[in-house]
Amino acid sequence: MKKVIHINRVQHKGADRIKLVFNYDEGLIERVRKLSGARWSQTMGCWHIPYRKDYITYLTGQLPEIYFINTEEQKNSGIKGEQNIEGFSGIIEVYHSKKESLYYFKTPYFLRDEILKLEKPWWHPGAKCWSVYATPQNLEQLRKIMHDVGYDLQVITKEIRKRAGVHRHRPSPPDLADKRFEQGMILRKLSPKTITTYKSFVNRFLYAFRNKDIETLPSEAIREYLFKSIEDKRYSRSFQNQMINAIKKYYELVYERELTDIDLPRPEKSRSLPNVISKEDVQKMINVTHNLKHKAIISIIYGCGLRRQEVVELKLKDIDFNARTMVIHGKGDKYRIVPIGKKLLKLIQEYIKSYLPEEYLFNGPQGRRYSASSIGKLVRQKGIEAKINKPVKPHTLRHSFATHLLDSGVDIRIIQELLGHSSIKTTEIYTHVSRKNIMGINGPFEKLDI
Repeated sequence: MKKVIHINRVQHKGADRIKLVFNYDEGLIERVRKLSGARWSQTMGCWHIPYRKDYITYLTGQLPEIYFINTEEQKNSGIKGEQNIEGFSGIIEVYHSKKESLYYFKTPYFLRDEILKLEKPWWHPGAKCWSVYATPQNLEQLRKIMHDVGYDLQVITKEIRKRAGVHRHRPSPPDLADKRFEQGMILRKLSPKTITTYKSFVNRFLYAFRNKDIETLPSEAIREYLFKSIEDKRYSRSFQNQMINAIKKYYELVYERELTDIDLPRPEKSRSLPNVISKEDVQKMINVTHNLKHKAIISIIYGCGLRRQEVVELKLKDIDFNARTMVIHGKGDKYRIVPIGKKLLKLIQEYIKSYLPEEYLFNGPQGRRYSASSIGKLVRQKGIEAKINKPVKPHTLRHSFATHLLDSGVDIRIIQELLGHSSIKTTEIYTHVSRKNIMGINGPFEKLDI
């Protein structure tokens, strides 16, 4: 099927431009990028070129294999649009889930801006579909959007089945924790994520003893609750320790009661070796990543040893292009400064010039921050495409950064600072996977007379 680009004359930053809207296609993006004066607009969510009187002749000459549709002319003339664009026929099916009070539907990409004007639009990347609130206003507006570009709307009342293996989240317990608990954690500079986690544990604990006097609750009752929760749910070591810490912190901050009189079960933390890939595998991942934003994300994680949440929090103001450094907002509200290599700095500058981010270095839909889950999916997918024979996660790249520095002879305490580790013991685990320490060792077999 012939590829389609929808074009429209617009005003952008006080200048006449030609807006180019098309379904995501890496090859087509590279072709459009080479057009004279082509730029990406984060606000419009599309590429655009300077306006010229012969723009249709110019575009068809530069991209002869593309079918161009002038969206504005379609609306003014009443001509219906292409009836089979990128897999879409003349009918758009809208699935009405009464249970969730949502409409689910798929549309061509060029309608994205119009869909975002509806009430509570949400893009579901896995299903590649939109959902909006099931209101008469949304349905009426949706009909108008489709009618204007030549599509008919068909509403189907049907419950959307959940994919097998996807578990529903348990309902959150009522908020029973004393306000002094949250205030105390904030004053002690605990991270927002830790505060949320601790409150969740404490609310479940308080709900379980909602008819008891929590302040004077016997230590034995607390111990039994912990054992029963851990035994029934088979939580991980980390999860168990967080639960214990949360309950101890609650009694400490609200009732000034130290739970030293209770023999709390403290599971030992497992010390598994970090998952590391070679420099050659990192190079393969970068080679198969053609999207400039995705390449910049993978390169920053590996090039600076960042956690994925640190990438999400990274802002333009955090980067000093002259000093070639960036300020990282790490775990526990701690900051550190890391250097940026010349090659990585050049890549970041190319990305900024192309994508024009405004506040955060990496933006998601509607100018929001890029999500940590999206970064996880991106890295895993590129690991698969690079045919690496082990699962690759964002932390795999961070582990590889540290190990490769150690292999190069960088002092372990410098690596500790770059990674933002509080304790040198955390960093020392990389000495167990460093190839430099083991490659020169011959096994006892080598001494045999064969």
